[in-house]
This record gives sequence, C-alpha cells and structure tokens, in this order.
Amino acid sequence: MGVTIREKSEADHGAVVELLTRRWTSPEILIEGELIDGSLLPGFLAEDTEGETAGLVTLIKREREWEILTLDSLTRWSGVGTLLLNAVIGSALEQGIRRLMVRTSNDNLDAFRFYQRRGFRIEKIVTGAIDEERRLRPEIPLLGEYGIPIHDEVVFARSL
Repeated sequence: MGVTIREKSEADHGAVVELLTRRWTSPEILIEGELIDGSLLPGFLAEDTEGETAGLVTLIKREREWEILTLDSLTRWSGVGTLLLNAVIGSALEQGIRRLMVRTSNDNLDAFRFYQRRGFRIEKIVTGAIDEERRLRPEIPLLGEYGIPIHDEVVFARSL
C-alpha cells in the first residue's frame, strides 16, 4: 500500500474530527482531568494513493518534550503507524526535541507491543487514572481490548 505522510493543516479539520470521533468517540481526549481537543493540535496525516486518510498522529508540543496524544492507523499491521511515528521523530529531532512520551490504558496490549518495539520504555503506571477519568466521561468502557478491565494509565517514553 502506497502511503504519503504530511503535516496536517487547517483544511484537514473536518476529516480529523471525523477520524477522532470514530476512533476515540470525540476529538476531545481527557488527560489528567483536562479535555484536550486533538483536532486542534499539530500532527501528521497518512494518505493512501487515492488521497484517503489512512492514519493520523496528534501531538502536544511542550518546550522539552512532545507527547503523542493519538496515533491511529486505519489499516492494522500495514506500517502506517510506524511511518507516522517516524515522521514525529524526524520533526522532533529537527526542532531540537529529545524526548517523546505517550500514554495508554492498561488494556491496550497492542500499543504496549508497538511502542516497546520502537524504543519506548514504561516510565510509570498511574493507578486508577482511567477510573478517575470515567467519572468525568462515563462513556469510557469498563472492559477494553481482550476483555481486560480498564483502570490504569501506562506512560511510555523514549529519548531521541
């Protein structure tokens, strides 16, 4: 599958909102009690040869590190996630950023595998973080991937 990676732009807003709503139930993602609108953040889009969205990564850019808020490949195991992550790493290095981080829930074993195979290490586990978020967003399911109860947040980080 031929895929092109490019920085997302304002013109992509509608497609980004649609993708985030489909994959995350809303463009607003809850991080440490704060709702962050991922559709307004910088990031990269993956497009297939017909110009259709194949994936998206959104970033919280801080002075010393970038946090991956969302990373979605619409075709599992296709390499799109790796291409998006590589675009983030290249851009971070160009801008002098030497650290990336990402959070995921304790049930997301595929994310555990993906990030660890790409040099990320478990930095901390925030016990009960998803339980707390569920109080603000009751639509967060109790059970996640592989039937695993969702309770905790796992933070991965990588030095560049």
